[in-house]
Amino acid sequence: MLRILLIDDDTQITGLLDNFLVREGHTVFTACNGKEGLKLVDTVTFDLVITDIIMPEQDGLGVLMSLKNRPIRPKIIAMSGGSTSLDQEHLLDMAKLIIADVVINKPIQLSYLSVIINGM
Repeated sequence: MLRILLIDDDTQITGLLDNFLVREGHTVFTACNGKEGLKLVDTVTFDLVITDIIMPEQDGLGVLMSLKNRPIRPKIIAMSGGSTSLDQEHLLDMAKLIIADVVINKPIQLSYLSVIINGM
């Protein structure tokens, strides 16, 4: 199965997705922001990165820009629920333009996530 990095500042979402992905047979590493996630990318080779867009310290768009410049990069799923000042669809469109292979709206349906991951 896959080695997956999950980056999200929402601990409930991280816990839910972590448990689900482990039950699906994947090895999962978690990070609470983009800065922490990129430190893991520097030390571990991942097959897939799933990242939120809006996070403290370094947001998901910054993560995508960093991954874009790497010679070997994992597949990327970007997800967002938007914010009071930023439109969810606009954020996901930006993520897709930068490098994301797939973009997903929050809240995430786990069955849909499974289909996407298995199709990558």
